[in-house]
Amino acid sequence: MFFALIISALLTWLVVRQYRKVSRLPPGPFSLPLIGNLPQIVYYLWTTGSVSSTFDLFRKRYGNIFTLWVGPIPHVSIADYETSHEVFVKNASKYADKFHAPLFAEIKNENGVLATNGDHWQEMRRFALQTFRNMGVGKDQMEVKIMEELDARCADIDKQAINGVTTTHASDFFDLTVGSIINSILVGKRFEEHNKQEFLKIKRALDSAFELFSPFDLTVPIWVLKYFFNRRYTNMINLNEETTSFVAKEACERYAELKKGNYRVDKEKINDFTDAFLLKIQEGGENRDFNIETLKTMIIDLWITGQETTTTTLISGFNQLLLHPQVTDKARKEILEVTDNGSRPLCLADKLSTPYLNAMIGEIQRHASILNMNFWRINHEPTYMGGYPVDSGAFVTAQLSALHINETVFENPKKFDPERFIRDEKLLQKVIPFGVGKRSCLGEALARSELYLIFGNLLFRYNFKPHGKLSTEEVLPYSFAKRPFKLEMQFIKI
Repeated sequence: MFFALIISALLTWLVVRQYRKVSRLPPGPFSLPLIGNLPQIVYYLWTTGSVSSTFDLFRKRYGNIFTLWVGPIPHVSIADYETSHEVFVKNASKYADKFHAPLFAEIKNENGVLATNGDHWQEMRRFALQTFRNMGVGKDQMEVKIMEELDARCADIDKQAINGVTTTHASDFFDLTVGSIINSILVGKRFEEHNKQEFLKIKRALDSAFELFSPFDLTVPIWVLKYFFNRRYTNMINLNEETTSFVAKEACERYAELKKGNYRVDKEKINDFTDAFLLKIQEGGENRDFNIETLKTMIIDLWITGQETTTTTLISGFNQLLLHPQVTDKARKEILEVTDNGSRPLCLADKLSTPYLNAMIGEIQRHASILNMNFWRINHEPTYMGGYPVDSGAFVTAQLSALHINETVFENPKKFDPERFIRDEKLLQKVIPFGVGKRSCLGEALARSELYLIFGNLLFRYNFKPHGKLSTEEVLPYSFAKRPFKLEMQFIKI
């Protein structure tokens, strides 16, 4: 009898405690103590068929700001632009701290920019942004690098052509193009005949890992992965080490020569990110922020994020363009007019003269919307968001996968319709694939330049046809990030 009373009292206390917590948060489905909304989340993932559809369902039921309890922790999702901008831009400093998946924290060891907070993160982000600016990212200098790589890839395609037609996997073409760009920025080396197959092997292994990586891996404690999913854990650790060794090889060799006194960085001639980083070590010695381990982590952080977002968007985009040839024709017509019938390459200075191409890329980014589930920020103090109270300790985010298919913002959101941005020019501002606030993508300026130059210049150089099946469905809708259908297509020289 006494034991039953103890259990009843404990359950009552848990229910009352949960009710009080729920009252200090935006609306959401009924949650249970300790396990929260895990049963509903699993059920709706199964019935809706994807992570993004599940978020969209909760948005429709509970509004543009809703709460889901993942176990004992409340997660507040914001699915409209105005509130996202208010929270993460106007109050950016409050939401600079990001929740890091235990697996990320284990791999990164409190180095770099992806899985750190505080002073180290601020220093690394500030250094990276300044270095990219000095290297001309978003300016004419970087445009030259992007066009050099695109021209090199197009030359390879043309060599392989049979009667003017080359059939290739879109992923290989875009991985090599974008990979060479980011690699030359980071370590001054591009991918050529002697090393491109090794790169593609590493990239395919990374793709496989991303396809396996799920919201489950983002939330469980590291000991659960180690002891109950050891093979999965070991594969991820080994792949990270293998990828880092490959990507940071040049940087490690240069660092070793610097330590021996055989290499000096000329501060008047910084060729890449590695040189800029090594100059800090050369001038001030190694410290908590500037050391070889941090350099390796920064390179892999920037390499993966710079590679994945852009290549995924390009592949997703060509899936859409092959399904909507009228969009391709209209964009090509505009590009030809701007470039004097293709007598010169399209350049970044042409952006103001290509409203339809800009709209097309915006619509591609809205549909691609790379992350099924956005990274969570930590709310450190009680506040209000969109008129709702949000208690301290809650995780908050702009849930981009739900925001980009919000029918109150984007009419008929499932339709691929670049014209929506011609009808309403301000609507393009509400496509935010790179995130908002202080934790937005470091490489946004580079990615925007790449997308504009690659889409634009390919469209007037080639016609495109699918080789096999076409689809805009996600390959693995339950994964953390979206993976587009693996497209094989034909490049037909114009």
